[in-house]
Amino acid sequence: MLLTVLIPAYNEEGSIAEVIKNIPKKIESIDLIKIIVIDDGSNDNTVKVAKDAGAEVYSLSHNQGLAKAIAHGFRVGIEIKSDILVILDADNQYDPKEINLLINPILQKKADIVIGDRQIDSLSHMPKQKKIGNKMVSKVLSLLIGNKILDAQTGFRAFNKESLAKIQIFSEYTYTQETLMQAKYKKLKVEQIPITFRKRNDESRLISNIFSYASRTISLVASTIIFYKSFRFFSILSTILFSIGILISIFVLNHYIITNKVTPHLPLALLAVLFLITGSISVFFTITSSISNRQSKLLEEILFMLKKDYSEDRKN
Repeated sequence: MLLTVLIPAYNEEGSIAEVIKNIPKKIESIDLIKIIVIDDGSNDNTVKVAKDAGAEVYSLSHNQGLAKAIAHGFRVGIEIKSDILVILDADNQYDPKEINLLINPILQKKADIVIGDRQIDSLSHMPKQKKIGNKMVSKVLSLLIGNKILDAQTGFRAFNKESLAKIQIFSEYTYTQETLMQAKYKKLKVEQIPITFRKRNDESRLISNIFSYASRTISLVASTIIFYKSFRFFSILSTILFSIGILISIFVLNHYIITNKVTPHLPLALLAVLFLITGSISVFFTITSSISNRQSKLLEEILFMLKKDYSEDRKN
């Protein structure tokens, strides 16, 4: 069984060697451990330091962001026929020695994806605003997917072969929430375990501005919901628009019957027409989204089978 440890890195020459050095050399039930570093266009000595420490490095042509680096790492993981892939940050905040704890639920066939819970409340070194933001995102995500997520932003995660082939990362910013939402829609089982989270020596480059991060996260969550639940979304939207349009129309029509005049409610009559037109457009999108959803599911299933076959062919 092959375990791949995926480390996305951007200008982490000061910490990446320590991270690689502390990755376990042997884990029970694992035949081989490969360390893969995805260099996200670093302009320091990250690549050299990682190679000297024993990692295999894949470099992106320029800095593309964490999500793109992880997506590239997923492709590499499939290409080298990984049975389990673990994501580990290069900043040394997570403890590589806890990889065996992270993959245990997968080895025991209890989970497809395992995420490390940083136990936010107990962290004295995490700024209060980041704690609040993390909790808010985690709670909203929990409501959306119907599963209590303790730490939605954690970057210490493990994926089995099936989830690695099924998850598609579309975001260009962060992959953390998107992968959890896809796990829900693709019926992948997610487990959570408590992990160690150490203080970072410098500022986070991903969450330098909590408001910017929140807005991007909301946009990502909304787009993911619309993509996977477009039929339901447009059905509800069209129902709301039609209901408002009909209620306004009834009010204006009642006034017309009594007075034989539309005035002074002409603006309301125009508003009713606007709601009815937009409601009709939403019905059109409801129909087309139903068709496109079926096509998307079929294409995802084809892609999953191709990835699975590709991995098995390389293994044989």
